[in-house]
Amino acid sequence: MPGHLFLHPLTPQAHTDCIITNQQGDPMSIQLYLLKPLLRFQIKRRLKKNPDVLELRPIMEESIKFQKKPPTDIQFEQSSLGDIPVERVTAAGADENRAFFYLHGGGWVAGSPLIYRSLTWRFAKQVGIPVYVVDYRLAPEHPYPAGLDDCVSAYRALLDKGLDASNIIVGGDSAGGNLTLALALRLKDEGLPLPAGLICLSPATDMTYAGASAILNAKADVLFVPEMMETVQQRYFPNDDPKLPYLSPLFGDVTGLPSTFFQVGSTEMLLDDSTRMAKKMKAAGIDVTIEIWPKVWHVWQMNADQLPEAEKAIKAITAFARARLNSSTKS
Repeated sequence: MPGHLFLHPLTPQAHTDCIITNQQGDPMSIQLYLLKPLLRFQIKRRLKKNPDVLELRPIMEESIKFQKKPPTDIQFEQSSLGDIPVERVTAAGADENRAFFYLHGGGWVAGSPLIYRSLTWRFAKQVGIPVYVVDYRLAPEHPYPAGLDDCVSAYRALLDKGLDASNIIVGGDSAGGNLTLALALRLKDEGLPLPAGLICLSPATDMTYAGASAILNAKADVLFVPEMMETVQQRYFPNDDPKLPYLSPLFGDVTGLPSTFFQVGSTEMLLDDSTRMAKKMKAAGIDVTIEIWPKVWHVWQMNADQLPEAEKAIKAITAFARARLNSSTKS
């Protein structure tokens, strides 16, 4: 089927580790060909001059102007879960008994539900359920664990609304992918019911940045520079050990976590954060799928308004979400 992403195991050993990638040599779309150098020029060059993670705030705010209008049947409602603000995104005919609980990225210091609309309306439409995008508190004004505490409180409130955990999918990208895994660890430790599945898009899982890709992919990474990563501790968790499991889920006890789906780009600095986390979860007996996409950048899914590769990735994400929700219903 030309134009579709085909997934195959890299090697027998990679299959054991549940590592999957595109081996079909799909050609790069013209949009990807044009956007890649443009993003490198606009973002990576800027972060080289000012590598403070706080620079993500203006960068992400400026991205709003490139969003296209969503379909007319999509509704965005400013709401709350408990006392935590959320944006509730729905498409016509949404199943109100289920939910996609989404945690946005932005280095723990930036991002908002508004910035993520090009992604979240597609989740709402393709899965057919409300998407709750948590507007958690950001560092450095509210350092760790404020943002994670907000995610836990909002999830508790979703349960208090009467939703069964088996009808909830939790997902996030980058810092939000980190919070997705940290939230799951917190829920387990606090004896709260776990969701039907986790979706992690290029998550940060090791705040010590010990993965080899942090160095090997530093030049190839389209967006980020190593110096920016070094500022995260100062801004997000200045007084805490980076090996704390709620900061670095890679160091946590992952036994018993739900089925988890990863997507990551092959040239990202954070590539190994996904591959090592997936291997650890797989070794603990968890059902894990990881897709390693060539030629794309960190959280390319946000560019779905312009990029065919993002649209294809989102279809894989929503297929996993639907499968997990259907599986939970049958079990």
